[in-house]
Amino acid sequence: MAVEFPPVHVPRPYALPQTPLAARVECPMPDGATIVAWTYAPAGMTDVPGTPYGIDLCSPPVLMLHGNGEEHGIFGPVIDAVCASGRSVIAVDSRAQGASSRGTAPLTYELMADDAVEVCARMGVPQVHVLGFSDGGILGLLLARDWGAHVLSLTALGANLTPAGLPQEDTDWMAFAVAENRRWAEEGYEGAELEDGTPVPSPAESARIAELLQLMVDNPQIEATSLAGIACPVTVMVGEFDEILPEETDRIVSAIPGAVKVVEPGIDHNLPKMAPDAVARELLACVARNDRRHARRAAEMPDGIAVCRVPVSGLWAEKLDELYRHVDAEPGTSGWVQDVWPPVGMARELLAAGAYWGAFETGAVRDGQPADDAALLGAVAVDRRADMGNGRAPGHGSGLGGPGWERRPGKDVACWHLLAVDPAARGRRVADALVCAGTLAARELGAKVVRLNTNVANVPANALYASRDLTRHRPVWLPYPGLPLPGWSNLWELEL
Repeated sequence: MAVEFPPVHVPRPYALPQTPLAARVECPMPDGATIVAWTYAPAGMTDVPGTPYGIDLCSPPVLMLHGNGEEHGIFGPVIDAVCASGRSVIAVDSRAQGASSRGTAPLTYELMADDAVEVCARMGVPQVHVLGFSDGGILGLLLARDWGAHVLSLTALGANLTPAGLPQEDTDWMAFAVAENRRWAEEGYEGAELEDGTPVPSPAESARIAELLQLMVDNPQIEATSLAGIACPVTVMVGEFDEILPEETDRIVSAIPGAVKVVEPGIDHNLPKMAPDAVARELLACVARNDRRHARRAAEMPDGIAVCRVPVSGLWAEKLDELYRHVDAEPGTSGWVQDVWPPVGMARELLAAGAYWGAFETGAVRDGQPADDAALLGAVAVDRRADMGNGRAPGHGSGLGGPGWERRPGKDVACWHLLAVDPAARGRRVADALVCAGTLAARELGAKVVRLNTNVANVPANALYASRDLTRHRPVWLPYPGLPLPGWSNLWELEL
């Protein structure tokens, strides 16, 4: 009796990246999965302090997300083109695909989008440009919608909002393939081959294939109206003969303000494999529409601003509390929450120790002292308490190592705490003034280096430190209970 094999998919050949690998990073997830990401960097950029994993935050990288049942290598020539443009790439093997494991959580597109966010957090990257193909394009839409402050641009290739965005015969075939792979997972055997010698998936592989195909049969389920809040530049690209129905592509483009549609002539759904040059062209054009590179320069005191120590006595504790209330209430990515961060009493304790420096209007400071009624534009505390965690805090990132910087005597190290600018004073370079104040205070302590940490989700803080000649070291697992933030914090160091 002839054995009935399940449908066997033979992938179309594709060119792998020629750019040397900068780093392979394993990201543990709460449900036990390990998501593997690969970084590629421009020539001369390596995985060293300053550019951990080959990533310089002054030029936000491109996050690449592949299609169903594939792995990151499908983007090979596109990875090479991005690196040749002077920008690094984070290429993710999605959950249960490539080198990444399955875990125990129910498999959804939302879960895989969360995985991509965690990968960026693990690498200390607060902002990315996104390129997603097929399933990866769906993930890109979710990221641009739900993680919008961190997505600078999105290039979505062959994405759909619902299974109805595909021809009925395609979803019918996938449902058939699901059933056949499930049957083979139960009844099949190892080492089977077709007549031409093509390997048949093992029972375990068939179970994985069935689950991934079922994902496409039932999902995604994205309301077009939910995409109206996407604010970054978006390019939606399909092949002329793409399996995605033209009206589905038009639904996506119409739903996103300012989205651009590109149809590549003569190409089917396999855009990264068949037309990598066109994909690279459209990706780099989309990136250029919001290319937020941060010019690196030393901090300088701005005009009209003066810095000095904040007096210990008077109403300055109340003014500090008011400053942090303003910051906590401001929408943004700091993640600070009233009475959680800064913790109640922390600012007052640092003030009592004489650690605080403030930024003020120039005319409000005389003889190194602010007037009693001076407005506090921003503040930073500076002392020697530079404990950044040891990598053993509870959670799925524990045990992955502590700070990797050089050990130094305590007397040589100063630390900045609670650096914040009043939202009403933004645009006046108050943060530059605080960096100058923090540097002066550290030198007064006799320190040779300043160290600090900032959560990877805090976009403006990371951009500030990246662009002011601070050296970034690998992030550490340093969760802050009660804050809506990932558990990873970037470590920054400034040589004095």
